[in-house]
Order: sequence, then C-alpha cells, then structure tokens
Amino acid sequence: MLRISILSVRFFLILLLISNSFSSEGQRTNFRFYQYNKENKLNEELVKSAQQDSLGVYYFATDKGVLCLQNDHFVPLILPEGKSSYFKELFRRKNGELLAVSDDAVYKIAGSLEKAELELFIECNIAPSQPKYPKHLFEDQKNNLWITDYNHIYRYKGEAVEKFEMENQNMTSSYVRSFQFLECDNGNLIVVSQKGWFYSFNNQSNKFIGLNFNLNLIIHSSFKIGANEFLLGTSQGVIKIVFDSQAKVIRKDVITEDIIASCFERVSDNKIVIGTWFQGLAELDIADKYSVTNVGGFPYFTVNDIFLDDFGKYWVSTNSGVVLMEKKFFSYQFQSSNSEYIASIDLTDNGNVNFAGTTGVFKVNNKKDIERLPINFAGSLNVFKTSGDLKLIGTEQGRFIVFKGEDLLLDIAISNQAVTSIQVSSEQIAWVVANKELFKVNLTTGQVTSYLDSFRGQRIVQDIILDSKQNLYIGGEFKHSYLFKYDFAKDDIINISKPISFAIGEDFWVIDLEMHKDMLYMGTSEGLLKYTENLVERVDLGEMSNSEVNSVAIDKQNSIWLTTSKGVVRKRKSDISLFTPEQGLPSKTFINRSLLVDSKNYLWVGTSNGIAFASISDSILSTPMPLVYAADYEGKLILQNSTVSMRANSMLLLDVAASIYPQKQNKFQFCTINASQKSLDWKELSAKNQILLSELKPGNYQICIRGKHEGNYTWSEHRIISIVVKQVWYLSWYTILIELLIISFLIYLTNKYSKRRTKKNLLALEKIVSDRTIQLQNANESLSTANIAKDKFLSIIAHDLRNPFNAIRGFSRMLIKDSDILTEEEKNELIETIYRSSDDTFKLLESLLEWANVQKGNFKLNVEEFDLKSLLEKNLNIHKSLGLLKGLDVKGEFDHVNVKADKAMIDTVIRNLMSNAIKFSFPGQTITLSSNRTNGFVVIQVSDQGIGMTEKQLEQLFKIDTVFTSEGTANESGTGFGLMLCKEFVELNGGKIWVESVKDKGTSFFFSIPKITEL
Repeated sequence: MLRISILSVRFFLILLLISNSFSSEGQRTNFRFYQYNKENKLNEELVKSAQQDSLGVYYFATDKGVLCLQNDHFVPLILPEGKSSYFKELFRRKNGELLAVSDDAVYKIAGSLEKAELELFIECNIAPSQPKYPKHLFEDQKNNLWITDYNHIYRYKGEAVEKFEMENQNMTSSYVRSFQFLECDNGNLIVVSQKGWFYSFNNQSNKFIGLNFNLNLIIHSSFKIGANEFLLGTSQGVIKIVFDSQAKVIRKDVITEDIIASCFERVSDNKIVIGTWFQGLAELDIADKYSVTNVGGFPYFTVNDIFLDDFGKYWVSTNSGVVLMEKKFFSYQFQSSNSEYIASIDLTDNGNVNFAGTTGVFKVNNKKDIERLPINFAGSLNVFKTSGDLKLIGTEQGRFIVFKGEDLLLDIAISNQAVTSIQVSSEQIAWVVANKELFKVNLTTGQVTSYLDSFRGQRIVQDIILDSKQNLYIGGEFKHSYLFKYDFAKDDIINISKPISFAIGEDFWVIDLEMHKDMLYMGTSEGLLKYTENLVERVDLGEMSNSEVNSVAIDKQNSIWLTTSKGVVRKRKSDISLFTPEQGLPSKTFINRSLLVDSKNYLWVGTSNGIAFASISDSILSTPMPLVYAADYEGKLILQNSTVSMRANSMLLLDVAASIYPQKQNKFQFCTINASQKSLDWKELSAKNQILLSELKPGNYQICIRGKHEGNYTWSEHRIISIVVKQVWYLSWYTILIELLIISFLIYLTNKYSKRRTKKNLLALEKIVSDRTIQLQNANESLSTANIAKDKFLSIIAHDLRNPFNAIRGFSRMLIKDSDILTEEEKNELIETIYRSSDDTFKLLESLLEWANVQKGNFKLNVEEFDLKSLLEKNLNIHKSLGLLKGLDVKGEFDHVNVKADKAMIDTVIRNLMSNAIKFSFPGQTITLSSNRTNGFVVIQVSDQGIGMTEKQLEQLFKIDTVFTSEGTANESGTGFGLMLCKEFVELNGGKIWVESVKDKGTSFFFSIPKITEL
C-alpha cells in the first residue's frame, strides 16, 4: 500500500484526468462486481492481499490479522501471543503451501475446511541474519523461496535462511513494497528495488550484481508478459522492460504515463488488468498497441492487490474491502454506438455477422467492432437477410426491398403490414412472410405470388426456413396446423403437422424454426419442440420447458441456445444454464429470431438495447462440490460419504454452501434416496440454502446434494451424506415384546383376582340390587331430564361454534385459492372477518371453560376485601369507550363501599352485564351502572333502555336447558351463556342475581354481594 500525502487540489485534478487517460479503442472486458465490506460481513476493510489454498478456501491479509472465508463468514485466524497482527501479503507456492507475511514473521497456513491455523514458518526481527520487517515473497524456477525486507534479500532453502546484503541506496520508503523479482524464461533472475536500481543474480558467485541501470523512478509493481519482457508500475506510469539473454536491459518503452500501477493480473492472452493507487482499475490490451481502457463500474480508487482464483474470478484488495470481480459471459461494448433496438440479425455466406436496427444495417468486423453499411431505404426495418451480394430488407410498412451491392434492385409493396421473415432459395426466388401470409417473389422480374389459398385463406404463417436441400418449411399456428412444407413439384403447400402426444394448448404457435443436421427445432409459445419423421417431442428445459421460446440457435458443440422471457438459455446434453443481464446481456427483451452462431463459434444475440456476443468454448466450468454443515451452534462440517445418525420423528437441519463465491450466485438441489427408490427427485433448497429432514421412517438413506453456480457453469458432482434413522427405544421390537409380556401377565393376575372377588361379592350384590332398583328408577328420571338439558345446551354451543369456524374455513380457503385475483382491500376485509369470528369463538370457549370448572368444583374462590367503587369506575370507563362506538351514553351512580368477595369473579359479572346492555341498546340511549346498600349487602344494578325481554324470555334466563342464541341491535353475536356464568359467580360469592325487563322499554339486571360491616 502506498502512503503518500496528496493535496486535495491535486487529487481532484487527477480524478479529472482519469477519464481522459484511458484510450477508447479496443473491446473492453465486461466485468461484474460483488463487494465485501463492513456492510457485507467484512469488519476489517483495509485488505492488502487475497489468496486461495489448495482446498479452495480463501484468505485475506489485513491490518488485523489473516481472515478466512468459510461458509460465507470471515473468520480470523488465531495469532501466536505477542505477535504482530499487521499482515502485508499472502503467497501460494508451487507445492500448494500458503504463506502469510506479517511485520515480524512469515507463517504457513495449515488449511482446513473446518478450522485453519497459522504455523510459524520464519521468525523475523530477531537477528541480523533474519529478515527485518519482511515485505514480499517470490519463488523461482528452482523452487527457491526469496524474501525481501526494507533493504535486503533473503533466500530460504531447506530450513536455512541465507541473507544477501544490498546497497543502502535501495532502502525502501514504502511500508509494503521493496524489491520486485523479474525471472526470465532462460532462468536469469533480476531484481529491481523500489528506488529503481536493477540487479542480476549470479549463480557462480552467489551474489546480486548491479546492472548499472536505474530508472530514477519509484517502482511499485511488476508483471511478466513475455519470455524476457516485463511491465513495471512506476511513479511516472507503466513501463515495459525487455532483457537480452545476458540479463541486460535492451529496451525500455513507456506504455502510459498516466497510470500509477500498484499491481497487475492477466485477463486473457492479450489483456491485463491493472490496479492503481488512486485511479481504480484499468485494462491494458497488448495486441492493440498497448491501448488502455478503464474498467467501468469498479467502486474504489485504491487497489492494493489483484488475485485470480481457481475459478477464473478476480479478488481485488482495496482500502475499503474486497471486490470480487468476474468476466461476464456476454460482451456488448463496441467502439461504435451499440444501444439501438436490434430488429434483425443475419449470418452472411462467409460466416460473418450482419444485423439491423430500425433505421440502418451494420456488420461486425474482425476486430469485433461495428461498421454501418451504406444502404438507404424508406420506412422502418423489421427483418434483414443476405444472400451472396444480395441484401434483402423487409419493413414495418410491408415493403420488400432488395439491394445488389449498394444498388437498389427491387422495392415492392408486399403488404400493408410488417414483413417478418425472408428466405432466399435461389438467385431468382425469395420467400417472404408479411401479415402472416406467405409470398414467393421473383427477384428478376419482381413478380409476387401469394399462397394464402394454400392455408384455406387463414393468416397463420409465423416463420419459414430452408433446409440443406432447399426444402421450405413453414411454421404456423394451432395444434393441427403448426408446420407445413412446400411441394416444388405441385407448387403447393402440404400440412405435415404430426399429432402431439403431450398436453399443449389448442391455439399455440411457432415462433422460430432452426434446422440442424436435417433435424427441425421449433421455438413455440409452449417451449422448444423437436420434429422428426416419427414424432414431435418437447425438449426438456427443466422448469422452463413450457416457457415461450423466441429464438433458436445451435453451436458447433451441438448445444442448443434459446431466448426466453427469463434470458438466454443453453442446453448442452442434460445441462441447462440461464444467462441474464447479470452475465452481460444489455437487455432481457429479445426480438423473435434474434440468435445465431457465426463461423468462429461466437454466439450473437439481438436485444432491445443492442447486440451482444459470447465466445463458445468446448468446456463449461464445473461448479465445485457443495459443502454441508450441521445447522447448530457448532456449525460442524459434514464430510463426503460420512454418516449422520438421527432418531425417527426427529428433525435434522443442514446448511449448504459452496467454495465458489459469491454465495448468492449458487443454487442447490437435494434428493433423499432409500433402497426402494429408483429415480432422483431433485428439490430446490430454500433461500437460506438449508435442508430440513423430518418424518423419516427408520432405515438407511442417502442425501445427494448438488450445486450450480450462476452463468457458464455446470452442475457439480454430488455430495453424498448417509443418514441412519434409528427407531426410538420405546418403539423398538424388543421393547414392544417386553411390554406385551408384561401386559399379558397383568391381565392374567387381574382376571384371576377378579374371579375370586366376584364370587365373594355376588351374594352381597344380589341384595344391593333390589335396594338400588328404586333408587335407579329415580336417578333415571333425573338423568333423563339432565340429558335433555345437556342435548339442548350442546346443540346451542355446537351451532354457535360451527358458524364462526365455517366462516374461518371459508374465508381462509378464499385467501389460499384466490389470492392472485383478490385485491389488497378484499384480502384485508377477509382477514378482519376471520379475526372477528375467531375472537368471538375464543370468548365463547373461555366462558364455557369457566362454567365447566365451576360445575366440577375446580374454580377456587379468592376472597378479599376491596373498595367496590374502584372496580365499578374501571368498568364504567372501559364501557364508556365501547358505548361511544355505538353512540350510547354510559354513566354511573355509586360511592365508596367495602365488600368481601372474589374480585375477579365480580369483575367478570359486571363486564358481562355491561356488554349485554351495550349489545341490546340502540344509538342515543343511556346505560346506567349503580350500587345501593341494603341489609348487609350491596346491590349492583345495570340498566339499559334497549329492546327488553318478554315474560317468556325472562323465564328462560339462568336455566341451562333454555339457553338461547340472540343477536344485538348491530347484529352482534351471542349465546346467552354469559348469564349462566354470572349466576354461578354471584352465588359462589354468597349473593343473588335477578332481572326486571319490559319489551321494547329496557332491562335492569341486579345482583348482590355481601358488604363489610362498618364499626
């Protein structure tokens, strides 16, 4: 890291120069970025270096030690006590060893998928012969390890450290940089100090010998680009140095004076990405006259290091965290403008790519740049086709235009609707589709022939294509007319649509036709279909099998490429990959028939925001095998082919991750296999990437887990974990057998004892039977009466419970089945109704339980002395608010009086009576709560002016066999059961309850409780 004090004015001037310092020439690499910082799990943001060990685990050197990235968490490695936490560099040797350089030591990292450790490798700052404040490591072709400190160089061989003293003129002024190592292919080892002095190592004398060459610049970084060619990042730009076979400098070229490079890393054979101290990232194109472009979108100015991992991704260490950077699969950055809507795309006879916007036609040259063709036409272009030196254009206005070279050959009004497809079968004949009608055009005479009658006058033609024998295939619409073929002999159209065995809509249509080795593929409104002489079958595209396919192309590896509403899809054998704008597409909106593969096996795709291309390689990157952790407080890693035990009816939760980052770009699937299962039923993991195993029957299982990284990656190998589900002890066979034996023995003893006792009591029972017969007759009469009351009570309760539950079930079903069509307001209304029904039911059940407890004698009195006025005031205040909602005047008339009773019971009675008064009153009426003293009791009265009761209703009150359902003045529900509870509570407290009422004039409820005698 460079530590330089820069004035603010100078800093801003440099920022203004950044946009001008990079050349706009050359095709830039399209990168994607993902940041790790304090907002994203990385607490220490000053990162100087990143590396990956042979297990695929990532490590980061920071000012607070080495951090290890495990299961998407940064875990610090424990330092030996008293050692410095300032780390400068991570270095991976050719044998796979990972070393870490701190201020006072070089450590070896003992890698592990579970818990890595730091092991002291070279102790520093302890003797003159040992490195002092080490800075940089390098391994030469002979596997010698070289170490630099602030002024000297050391070689580690075996377990010994050999010191090479350098001149004081080389003493570095940097905290982390000193000497750079430049090793040529012929074995010459050259070092250049931070001050710019060059030295060559002489094996015979075992010394570094000065080359009498100095750049008089500060050297920050170096990078090898050829056998004897190197790039140096200096204080005055990037310089190229070339050595001869004797390690002498024979050439020095200034590549750019405007970039202060802190590090380099290769992007491709000809491109190098450059990290800078205060200008972010730049890209150097060696093949294009060392042109430099900025890496657009990189979020930070200061770059300390760039590391290319085993998966082709770049980890960029900065002062503000780590940026994970990957090359996008698609590129669309051309020198020329590339943001126009792509109306058509075509492949010329020589394999080059032409494409068209709505107003112009373009070609892609060998440098992957765009050139506009000198063709002028009227209207808006909709489709473009080339054949030899012919260029054929179909417009939105229905015109068919033909150029030969740059000369206009034909301009014909085919239709009043858009031309959508063109095919050229010979120098004289072209086939054109316009307004879903097929035309044959004579390119010599301009004669146009319509074939509408061949389709029974129906406009159903969607696309056309010629096979290798120039047979014309026509894509149509509907289940029985989706494919036709032109008969040259009869000059007629033949319907060759075959029956489709799988479910498909009657009105589906063909969008794009593609021939490959005489195999016809059809992109349709219901997926990709493959047409053969024997049958039509749907191509398996996984979850996208039924998605609309707009375009079809096939590359040299026989991979099928498609455009869908979700993005570009590739199917190679059984592997299916989806590419979205995250992989470099300028848009996810594609025109129909917008894919093609050129002669160099580049895939081209036209979008609403320009054209993009991707190089198709033979190999697809493989996603590493998933890592599985137990989802508990330990988070223990479960290794491949390990066995996990669990009990039947218990649960096991697993966390799944991958060693490729970022984790959010990984998706995982799992399946559970037992001995009887023949096929794999893959299931997607949840968004948390967890597997929950439960309700497994006893037996042996295997959990197969696979992962797929987003973009150009295949599914990983399966991670297989064996699961042994053991039966719980009390359900095991031997436990059940013992239980059966014990039960059988107990039955035997019981039976034997019962026989003896039965014989003894038989005579006594005969006498008792006669005595009890009369009692039983009386009890039967009472029981019959009680049963009648019970049946009536249960019917009332069942009726009042069934109604709210029916409402809850009905409205819940509507929310589940009709969620997509209900408005937010309707959903809220249903939820509110469900809440009210469940609340009413809950209150009814509460009353029922309280009454039942009283009947069983389980309800214990909690008698206490208290001031009745405070209880009355509390209820009055509560029901005043409730009365206001209904427009009622609730008032009270009472004074202080001490009573002795169960306060909670009396509170329940008052609350029930007040609620009933509000329920059966009309807006504008008055409800009165009052109390009076009389004969050692206090009488509480609740009066209303509501609907009142008839004499018959009054007789039915407080009786279990006559409880009846009634509705309030605002349709409030109720069962009358609360009054039964009030009666029980009042009588338990030594009082009585009674009522006075007149129909339509109101009701008054009274109940008494003992008062405390005043002395």
